[in-house]
Amino acid sequence: MDLSVVLTFILLIQGASGNPPADALTFLSNVTQRYSDAKSYHIEATVERTYSNDLSRQWEKSLLKAVVAPGGRYRYEGRSGHGSAILVSDGTTKWAYHVDEHHYTETAASSGESEKHHYVSPEEMATMDAKQLVAEIRHLSTRLKSAGFLPDEKIMVDGRSIECRVVHFTDADFKTRDRDRKTEETVWVDTARNLVVKTASRSDSYVILPGSGAHVPLLFEETGVFPVVELDNQEPESSFTFLPPADAKLVASFPNPFGRLVQADARAADFMGKPAPEARLKGEGKEVPLSSYRGKPLFVEFWATWCGPCVDLMPGLKKLYAETASKGLAFVSIDSDEDASTSAEFVNKEQIPWPNYHDADGALGQAFGRDTLPLGVLIDGEGKVTFYKTAYSVAELRAAIAKLGPEFSSVVATPPANETAPPKP
Repeated sequence: MDLSVVLTFILLIQGASGNPPADALTFLSNVTQRYSDAKSYHIEATVERTYSNDLSRQWEKSLLKAVVAPGGRYRYEGRSGHGSAILVSDGTTKWAYHVDEHHYTETAASSGESEKHHYVSPEEMATMDAKQLVAEIRHLSTRLKSAGFLPDEKIMVDGRSIECRVVHFTDADFKTRDRDRKTEETVWVDTARNLVVKTASRSDSYVILPGSGAHVPLLFEETGVFPVVELDNQEPESSFTFLPPADAKLVASFPNPFGRLVQADARAADFMGKPAPEARLKGEGKEVPLSSYRGKPLFVEFWATWCGPCVDLMPGLKKLYAETASKGLAFVSIDSDEDASTSAEFVNKEQIPWPNYHDADGALGQAFGRDTLPLGVLIDGEGKVTFYKTAYSVAELRAAIAKLGPEFSSVVATPPANETAPPKP
């Protein structure tokens, strides 16, 4: 048989060069890799969320914008019913502007530093969503072991008709399944540019009532539409500078809206001064009972790589670990990432020196009443909880450790300035 005929036959079977892969997960991975490889991007999105059950319905909408370039330059904008804010950095100076409040801050930015917050005010909640836009798309495929195609579809985005390949997956396709939640997601990819232009998710979950711990069913639905998606395009320098409006007032800092809420953490009363719940830490084919640490104090950190405040705490926690390990304080972290490999990669990259365990089925979080991140729990040598706090700061943890005994009294001395404010719950 003629060689050219053979080659043509192979191409017909495998798909000619440039055609999308027949496997949906491979196709989605190729698309999300473009976002991972991008050195700069400009993305705008409209996100609508609905929380509902038989007796209630809550709807909210956010308008998001994220512009990022090398050299620590960025511009994040977010508008929602909770307020509006803008975060900007030119790599040397960073600004935070609360639009409705007409106040802004101006501080120095270290080279390559991303905007870090030890708490997130209501005005900045949508802006934090803008900051996570690309990260969420990057991780679409890493969470999955399989996916499927739905029929191609033509959708309208910002008045434009776009031909799309449609990828669909359910909780059965995730590498790690949440036994208490049923989820399905759909992703629309522009066939001409191989860029995500729409996402939709639906999750049957529940809310936990404070005090009683009762579970109330809740349906969560979210749709995101992306009218602007530009990767590795040249962005004007004006995007990374902030010119305050005439009525804007420069302030040293914004008030911390969570101060009193942190002190009033309702769940803390269920654990403080009581024996820590028995739990089994699972990892690397073995189980470690939490009680095996009895006889020495233990700090347990509940976190996730997608939790910005959790990640911001890590440098301070590493410094604290270095100060206290020789004094007998043990550290353990428990991550709530959907994929154990995501947290493992972060732990290796950041050289986290203490053991980390993946909470695959949520049992560890449930044992400690975790319903938000980050959560820090300090257990004394007798196995009693002496510190239990969401939205905590490393400075607060230092103060609690100093009370464990005279050998820890020096821990609280002159904590770093960046450990004084609590992060977002």
